[in-house]
Amino acid sequence: MIKSPIPPPVDLKTIGLHLPRPRSQRGWLSDKMPKRGKLARGRYWARWRIYYRTASGSEESKRAEKIIDRELAERMGFELANDGPLNKTDARKVLERLIRETNETPKAFSIKMTFGELAREYIAMNRGAWGDQTARVSTQLIETHLIGNFGARPVRDLTDVELQEFLDRMVAAGGSRSLISKVKMYLRAILKRGVKNGLIKANPAEDVRAKSKKRSSELWHTSEECAALYSSVTGRDHLAIRLLVQLGLRSEELFALRRDDVREDELVIDEAIVNGHAKEPKTAASASSVFLPPDLATEVMHYLETIEAHPKAWLFPSNRKSLPIRPGNFLRRVLKPAATRAGVAVSKNAKGELITKLNFQSLRRTSSTLFGAKAKDPKSTQSHMRHASAQTTLGIYQKAIPAEVKAAARALEAELLEKEREIEKKLREEVGNARPS
Repeated sequence: MIKSPIPPPVDLKTIGLHLPRPRSQRGWLSDKMPKRGKLARGRYWARWRIYYRTASGSEESKRAEKIIDRELAERMGFELANDGPLNKTDARKVLERLIRETNETPKAFSIKMTFGELAREYIAMNRGAWGDQTARVSTQLIETHLIGNFGARPVRDLTDVELQEFLDRMVAAGGSRSLISKVKMYLRAILKRGVKNGLIKANPAEDVRAKSKKRSSELWHTSEECAALYSSVTGRDHLAIRLLVQLGLRSEELFALRRDDVREDELVIDEAIVNGHAKEPKTAASASSVFLPPDLATEVMHYLETIEAHPKAWLFPSNRKSLPIRPGNFLRRVLKPAATRAGVAVSKNAKGELITKLNFQSLRRTSSTLFGAKAKDPKSTQSHMRHASAQTTLGIYQKAIPAEVKAAARALEAELLEKEREIEKKLREEVGNARPS
């Protein structure tokens, strides 16, 4: 009689380990995000689980999250009945497909995910926490420097060596300290999100290093150069440049001024132009009043007679009266041509053309430097520039004396006016000598 072979022992714990299981999860969908509040209309925060199998054969899961909006729905091929923002019913359909696709073929999903898709997802998740100015600048930086270089690459294919070489090229090209620092920060943050979503096991940008070799700009202009700049413009442009130099206004503050911001011997700074719209100033310290020295106050009052009388009229309106001048347009069309004519900070480019390095930042630096030379203490200069803090000690203990701030402002104005008169006198003499006797 032939005995049947004894079957090997069965590990009951492994039964069903490799069998597919039904996925009944619906995920989570909300129009609010933790710590960030309510999202814009038509945008939803989605969360679900991605199931995957480890090398040992066991099954594990990770949380995934994504901002769902109309753009994503259309990119995934959904035909939407309405033209407006995505509604929650359609958002639920998008989420259901995301759950289905990521759990049916999670490996293929990971391979398909490009750096560009991950970066735009990072932007969408953080835009609500960023201010308007930060959102505009950060989005442009990520789009230009990161998505522009790695957008089409699968996330899992990026290596630390490749990323380090990319940063090394930025350093060799003369990238500024601020730019390189921000590129590193966003590169790490975006790929950290890739780790969180289970697309990659480790962040390849974690250990990359780069330090700019470019020195920070220290350009400022002498009182003679400022006077020459004044003499090269007239009317509205003359007043705008005087306000930039003497008061140290930021460009976005200057062009957000309205008629009712002028109060006898002071200007009220309570708005800033951000991306073409009036918003709150850069910092709490920036929102304040600034002293108008006598001659500058007189020029402002004369100028008010030439513009619209409505209290909320822009002090420097564009051709479209409803909008103020854009800082970038003023820089290109007025400020740089005036500086080139006046010979301020000029040099020749590769074509032999005269160009100037003067910009809004160099004028603000000039105001701080020239005012500081007249003021009796650093705290007065800090008050004049409306910085949040000069140093911890000065910012907490030493108080600005308004009388000294005004005295320094008057002294700076007197010096600039004297230099401007000297230049105008010299120009008149040159014209007189050029005439035939």
